[in-house]
Amino acid sequence: MGDTAVRLAALLTARKERLAQVDAAAQRWSAVSAGLAELGRSLRMLAAHPDLSDEVRAQLSAPSLPPAQAAIAELHELLRAAASRFARDTVNIGVSGRARVGKSTLLQSISGLSDIQIPTGSGLPVTAVRSRIFHTRGPERAVLRFHGPESFLTEVVHPYHAQIGLPATPASLEEFRGWRYPEPEDSADSEPVALLVRLRQMQQALWSYEADLTGGERVLDLDELRPYVAYPTDKQVESGDACPRPYLAVRDVRIDCSFPHADVASLGIVDLPGLGENEAQSEKHHVAGLRHEVDLVVMVKRPVEGMGYWGKEDAKALSLLDEVRGFIRQRGDFVELLLNVGTPEDHSSAPALRNHIKREVNGGQDGRWYTVRETNAKDPEAVGAQLLGPMLDRLARTLPVMDDDILDGTRRAEQAAAQRVRAVLAEVRQALTQARSRSAAPAEDLEARVQELRRSLAVDLSVLLDELRTYAYAEDQDPDYETAVEAAHRQLRSWLTLGLGTGGQDGDPEAARAAWCEEALRVMRVELSSGGLVADELHRIRVETGRHFSRVDTYFDRRVAWLWTKVTALLARHTGTLLAERPDEEGLRALAGFARAAAEPCPTLEEAVQGLLDLRLDYRSQLHPRVHRELERLRPQQRDPLTGMPQSQIVVEISPAGAGALYEFLTERAEQAAHRTRQALLRESMTPATVLLSALEHFDDLLIRSADAERDLRRFARSYRNELWPGVYEGLDSGHARFAAVESACRTVQKTLEGAAA
Repeated sequence: MGDTAVRLAALLTARKERLAQVDAAAQRWSAVSAGLAELGRSLRMLAAHPDLSDEVRAQLSAPSLPPAQAAIAELHELLRAAASRFARDTVNIGVSGRARVGKSTLLQSISGLSDIQIPTGSGLPVTAVRSRIFHTRGPERAVLRFHGPESFLTEVVHPYHAQIGLPATPASLEEFRGWRYPEPEDSADSEPVALLVRLRQMQQALWSYEADLTGGERVLDLDELRPYVAYPTDKQVESGDACPRPYLAVRDVRIDCSFPHADVASLGIVDLPGLGENEAQSEKHHVAGLRHEVDLVVMVKRPVEGMGYWGKEDAKALSLLDEVRGFIRQRGDFVELLLNVGTPEDHSSAPALRNHIKREVNGGQDGRWYTVRETNAKDPEAVGAQLLGPMLDRLARTLPVMDDDILDGTRRAEQAAAQRVRAVLAEVRQALTQARSRSAAPAEDLEARVQELRRSLAVDLSVLLDELRTYAYAEDQDPDYETAVEAAHRQLRSWLTLGLGTGGQDGDPEAARAAWCEEALRVMRVELSSGGLVADELHRIRVETGRHFSRVDTYFDRRVAWLWTKVTALLARHTGTLLAERPDEEGLRALAGFARAAAEPCPTLEEAVQGLLDLRLDYRSQLHPRVHRELERLRPQQRDPLTGMPQSQIVVEISPAGAGALYEFLTERAEQAAHRTRQALLRESMTPATVLLSALEHFDDLLIRSADAERDLRRFARSYRNELWPGVYEGLDSGHARFAAVESACRTVQKTLEGAAA
């Protein structure tokens, strides 16, 4: 199991990366949920406006909103379950089975615990509380988590009332203490009678566990644990219905102990009380947390009289576990069956049970859907060799597959939720359009204002374009560009003179040269040649030359930012409050978002703004191809002009003099390449300006003169007229503030949804 333990530990580490994805998705969808809640409030405020008709109010009811919110709530639960799974530091195996099949005995063999911590018995069910057992090298202890009064009533008492059919439920412990329950009737069905008897016992024993209903935790030594996890013994029950039942206050217990098996440092066992017990909603209660807590469930069967077959209780339990499986595609990856064959009688009856399981569970073929294992639950060595080892080895293979299934399933759930939200937004926007058409008409001068907006933008953009043209086609060198190139050249020459970047004491070029030559001589003596050193150094010089001149990107970034600032300021002068306090790039991104989220689509406007935002100006793409030829001179080999074959550029003797000659050769070639590159870059001073001019011309054409430009400006104006012309339409559209609130909520949800569905 050594290799298996290592593989499982690696898988648990990899899960942390998945956890980050799930947590990020949960945060995004929380934001979508909050946005939908705000949208619902805004719709209710708008629908309450007195000037709206009942027909308009009905259109604004957004019937698809509650189903979308319910889908997101379900998605949140799926994400919480996935997060719980990926956050665990252990591989958790759930152990389930009906009473008296040896489940508790199996848990003892795995964990090394005794009857005090994991009670066993041959008669009535014994284990009353779900336990989580983890291997530890530290102190052994039990941590009990208790119900509070409210959770005790809702999770323990009320399900009994519902299943028995009682018409009301107690709202407090005092009401439960004094509740008058009917006497059991001999003629009644056996199940409700048994539940009623148990409920009365819980009521009569309230004195024994009421003080523990604190909702807190308590740490116990392991030898103190039994009363809190086990049902009363026969002797205690015979003493009267008021026997103590402290286990009723316990929600669950965590046990830390040292397992007797090797290499189980990352193993946890979740003990589930026997399925099929005659208790209100016991099955659903005990498997409810499995989706969050376990990676695999072992369902224990035993070929004893009365249970040596696959019955309806077993099928019901397997069906419940199949629900918990969720997005895991292969049912057999999540559930395995175990036959406990500890006695000669078990061995003799086992073939019949195996065959029944093959027919009823595996479709007549061994292991077709579920793996069936056998072991003696009383024998720790047999449990380790026949169950634990093979099962963990299989988990090391199937666990990442199941994790992938769960991530894929949650992504599909995200896509479905996103589709529902988009349907809500489409429904609301359609309702807004129809509501506006039935409410007060917009100002008659809106069309005139749109035309004036278009003309004003065209005039100001032409002025900015003229400024860029003058700059792009000027005969004089751009002083800022020249400064950037010269600065890069100076820094490169400094690098070259200091021992080709090797440095030197206090920046002394002579000391740097001596250090380089000393190291070069050592390399040549090791390689018995100078060829490799020449190649390596020329490669390094070529890369460093390109790297130094790429520092002109700082200048390019400033030029692009300058253009964004100019355009944003220009647009802000004509868009009222829409771009207020949104300077530079932020203003353009906001405008693109407004175009995307408008009540009517504005694709051409969004394309124009996004195109300007996508503008990139950098050395690598604009200028490096133009100086590539100069840098090629620094290749280690050149072509022989006669033969066309590559030839080395220099060969020197392996001596201090040879190292010095090599240094001079390299620095000379580097200086030449640096100078030629500088000259080539200075000749390209107009390139940045022409790129900016081209980008602005394209923006201007799309915004003002494209086929859909006027249509998009009209749509944009209708969607944001109150922001574009503040105060102008106050008296003409009485519901404008409430319309604007709904539109704003739609835009917020749209923007958040794009992040959630990414």
